[in-house]
Amino acid sequence: MPPTRRSRKSTQPGRGGAGERTHPSPRPPAPPVPLTSARLATTAFAAAYIRTAAKPLFHAALNPSPPLTQRAVGGGIRAMIPLQATLAARTGAGATALGVMALVPLARKLARKVSLT
Repeated sequence: MPPTRRSRKSTQPGRGGAGERTHPSPRPPAPPVPLTSARLATTAFAAAYIRTAAKPLFHAALNPSPPLTQRAVGGGIRAMIPLQATLAARTGAGATALGVMALVPLARKLARKVSLT
């Protein structure tokens, strides 16, 4: 009768040998992030970006007709202003972020007079 191979059990720690359970090393919990005005501004500007871009994109996804697609592209272009304000607020440039967000009404007014696409 030929000799049979026997499986070797790992004897090294952390190798998951028979009956050995491996657990990741415990990490201390992350400290809570303080709620600052920069963080609030970043959240508000990100919500404005999503609101500006999401509605026309959602309508175009449901019905991909040329007018709705054109409106979705225009909404995406107009949404670049809140996106830039979000990125500025995230880096700590709050005054710049507010200045960029002040351009939203002007962009909305000009978009009615001149096609964005």
